[in-house]
Amino acid sequence: MTAFPRLSHAVLALVVAATLGGCGSDSAMDSLSNLNPFKKDQPVIQDNRTSILAVSDPTRGITNGRANIGAATALTAWSQPGGTATNDPGNVAGALQGVHYWSIKGGKSGFGNGMMGLSTSKGRGISARPVAADGVVYVYDAVGVVSGFKVANSGATWHVGAYPQGARDSVGGGGVAVSGGRVYVATGYGELLSIETATSSILWRVKLDAPARSAPAVGSGKVVVTAQSGVVQAFDATTGATGWRASTEVSGAALAGAGSAAISADTVVVAGSTGQIQAFDLATGSVKWQASITGNSSISAITGLRDASASPVIHGDAVYATGIGGALVALDLKTGDVRWQQPIGSAETPVISGGSLFLIDLENRMIAVDLKTGKVIWAQTLPLRPSSSRKGSWAGPVMAAGKLWATSNDGRIASVDAVSGALGVTTEIGFSGAIAPILNSGKMMVLAGDGTLIAVN
Repeated sequence: MTAFPRLSHAVLALVVAATLGGCGSDSAMDSLSNLNPFKKDQPVIQDNRTSILAVSDPTRGITNGRANIGAATALTAWSQPGGTATNDPGNVAGALQGVHYWSIKGGKSGFGNGMMGLSTSKGRGISARPVAADGVVYVYDAVGVVSGFKVANSGATWHVGAYPQGARDSVGGGGVAVSGGRVYVATGYGELLSIETATSSILWRVKLDAPARSAPAVGSGKVVVTAQSGVVQAFDATTGATGWRASTEVSGAALAGAGSAAISADTVVVAGSTGQIQAFDLATGSVKWQASITGNSSISAITGLRDASASPVIHGDAVYATGIGGALVALDLKTGDVRWQQPIGSAETPVISGGSLFLIDLENRMIAVDLKTGKVIWAQTLPLRPSSSRKGSWAGPVMAAGKLWATSNDGRIASVDAVSGALGVTTEIGFSGAIAPILNSGKMMVLAGDGTLIAVN
């Protein structure tokens, strides 16, 4: 359990492909913001920020301990890609057995299944994490179609084309959220739509500054979307009326898909493509603070990618954020001051429960961290197939009844005990789950890059 391999070949291959793979029209290079034809020069907010440098592997020499977790609680809706408006679903009630329950084609991938949801020479994979409410899971696919399926039996409720008239190509970026009987869709075509869940009617649609980089975040009557241009826009959740607009820094090399913002009361926290975390006033868009979480990961050194690609998590009076730049930080929600920092990079959103934070790092290790100090409690290397020609990687985790669950791009799911870090169930599901799973109605929903939706009980 304490073996620590070199940087994941799968993740390294992913970002090298994303950075260098521009030889074909359908390559992963299409996902980078520097090729975005809608990109505009925006005034960058100049503000004091904190620079955070990662310097060593914090797992080296640890003695595996026991993590403190909170009691499992019911979560009626997985309303946003991160579970809730704060991206903090915690320990969700409902034990899972890891048994395949049903599977259905939930969406189109745009001619191919891209690693980690990115485009490949064969096409573009689905990259948007699904959401669920009232027993229905909603999927946004690579050709701009939003679909609803019943969690209980996979029955389709409706399909809506969220693409503009005449659109033909698959696109990356964007995603969905569900709140108050509406599905909000931020698209790679540069639009934001509100769809009524009961009727599938499009209630309103508005233009974004550029194609969406992230799924929308919904909270306190606002919908917040980050575009691939770096512009953050807020809209009225009921009417679609434009609220405020702010600019963030944009990296020359950035992934089209990104974590969604986190909303708590009057604050929205946004992760940027330069490794920047910014907090805005939800009502006015004024900057409250900003901090840099870039570290010294091998990915960042080789490719120049510094994305704070995971969704920031608001938990209590703190923000927890990470990214492929190679740092994990705890920041004060009000001031942005650094409480602690660790050189742990991840493309996945952390899970918090009790006094512990859990994440999958860039080397395919599930890691538990003390929430107050940042000290590593335990680390568990997730299994890969040594004989497989396909480079393996894991997405997640989610926590159900004290177990951490992840899905791999080689067709497996695995569980890890959140307290001890012991590896539990590893099960074949037959489809490559390149996107982090979600939990709803006693099931774990896994969306594969090719559009297959799988329910696990």
